[in-house]
Amino acid sequence: MESETRNADQITSKWRDIRLKCTQFGGIYNNLLNIRKSGSNDFDVFKAAMEQFEKTTPTRKAFPYMKPWLKLKDAPKWKEQTEGTSNPDASSQQSDGRTHIDINDDLLDLENDQLLRRPVGRNKAKKAASSVMDMFGDKFDRYVQLQETKAEVMTRMEEKMIEAQSSFQEAQETLQKKPI
Repeated sequence: MESETRNADQITSKWRDIRLKCTQFGGIYNNLLNIRKSGSNDFDVFKAAMEQFEKTTPTRKAFPYMKPWLKLKDAPKWKEQTEGTSNPDASSQQSDGRTHIDINDDLLDLENDQLLRRPVGRNKAKKAASSVMDMFGDKFDRYVQLQETKAEVMTRMEEKMIEAQSSFQEAQETLQKKPI
């Protein structure tokens, strides 16, 4: 059985589709990455980009080229094309399309992946929260104590009310039985 060979038009057509969609997704991802909220990590941004890509494409389909994009996004040649370059002649150069992309690779290439870092400010936020608890900790404990006491008093009051109602009902029954 012979292996299937592809002609240059087929490869160019496929690459054009991959490049177009990866560029579109990369733009969405980079925009969301630049405006991400404090406390969100790269995976949160990635999920939001996937959702936004699906909403903004005419076909309303999910981003189909995740594996190639994960390979391309960190490649220097791709960064030049997507982020622009300081060399004005670089835009006039054309690619010969000989970039190798193995779409059968695993989604996570553990050798090339960098550890995700938390946003700056996490430690300061924790410290501020702990200082607030230190400042209000005693008052909060007192508040909890008062709430427990209040609950006990309310329970006793309910018990006394039930006793008083039953005594009142007994007195009423006794009065109804006695002839006047």
